[in-house]
Amino acid sequence: MALDRRGFVKAGLGGAGTATNSFTTKAVWATAPEEVRRAAFDGLPSPEQNIEQAKALIKEAGATGKTVTIATSAIGQDVSLLATAVQAAGSRIGLDVRLKTIAPNAFTALFTDPQAREGLDMFPETYYDSITDPMDLLSNFQTGAFQNYAGYSDPAYDDLAAKARAEYDPARRMAAAAQLQKKAADEVLWIPVAEWPTAVFLNKRITGAPTTISYLYHPWAADVGAAGR
Repeated sequence: MALDRRGFVKAGLGGAGTATNSFTTKAVWATAPEEVRRAAFDGLPSPEQNIEQAKALIKEAGATGKTVTIATSAIGQDVSLLATAVQAAGSRIGLDVRLKTIAPNAFTALFTDPQAREGLDMFPETYYDSITDPMDLLSNFQTGAFQNYAGYSDPAYDDLAAKARAEYDPARRMAAAAQLQKKAADEVLWIPVAEWPTAVFLNKRITGAPTTISYLYHPWAADVGAAGR
């Protein structure tokens, strides 16, 4: 509630993004029926800043003055500015938020190594969609998933995720995913901030360039060539 998401989009992303409180981007629901898309996004917490209500929750929880340690790094502007934005938000509602700077070459270990996360309460992450399917992200909260950083475990969530993956019918699959998104939001398993595009520029003279995040882990340059004539 205390995060200034719109301020982060303006300062950190140059305005090229959208403030959100959704775990998944709108694009991954493109093939879902309209009523399923509404179910996935209706009822999610508001992305608008509400300092007073956030202060009240901190006071109610007896957390005023508690220390929160957040990792930051020069690995990218989105990481460093988001960490600073979270620090500012926490400080405004009575928390003692401290930033711990981590070298860029060590920061990526936070995503895979529990020992690297010891002593940290939070760290910024930019999540890339590999496929146009909400389960790409929502599977991260199943028991034992390697990006399930908080160790969340709920048999009901696991069963619903398994049902979604096994479902051949796209509408029913997406309907199950919409339930998972609502459950993940209610449990505050991650704190969504903004979504923004990754741009690729193409023209009719070249082919083979990837249009997904596979460019991070696929030898895509080997596929690039002149378009057929």
